[in-house]
Amino acid sequence: YILSKFAVQAVIGLVQAVLLSGSFMVAVAKDGAGIFLDSYIPEIIFTVWMVIVVSEALGFVVSANAKSGDKAMVVAPFLLIVQLLFSGILFKLEGAGKFISYATASRWTVEALGSIVNLNDLPLKMQSEYPMIEHEVEEFFEATAGHVWQCWGILAGMTVCFLVVSVLSLRRLPKDSR
Repeated sequence: YILSKFAVQAVIGLVQAVLLSGSFMVAVAKDGAGIFLDSYIPEIIFTVWMVIVVSEALGFVVSANAKSGDKAMVVAPFLLIVQLLFSGILFKLEGAGKFISYATASRWTVEALGSIVNLNDLPLKMQSEYPMIEHEVEEFFEATAGHVWQCWGILAGMTVCFLVVSVLSLRRLPKDSR
């Protein structure tokens, strides 16, 4: 049951990833070499698709454990806020926040995307105007194939874990309770 729903959602997610990433690339109008290919666009689309798939699997966990759709919708904003806070985009993650971020899909997505486009090598606009400003390299934007594979592997692992949890959650319910 879950795998059939997941397969359909994954295909829809792929369409979403192509549209979202494609429209962004058209707006930015930049292209560069990726980690694996001559263009980073397919790698970005794949990474965005991976996070969509992880999010779908997490949604299955919420759906399997919620008594009603209304209760599931109450949980959704909290999950989104956690993903945003611990992605590493808003502020530098240190201490306990850094360790919590390892359990969020958003962190691994940001790492993969930043590594694919090699964010550490992008010149800052302020540096051209003020050369004395030093560019701080982010440790988690490591532009290597191994690092990107690691991020993708963690996202795939999270997907499998969420799917297993949702299956186990549905199995523990009595058949006539839904």
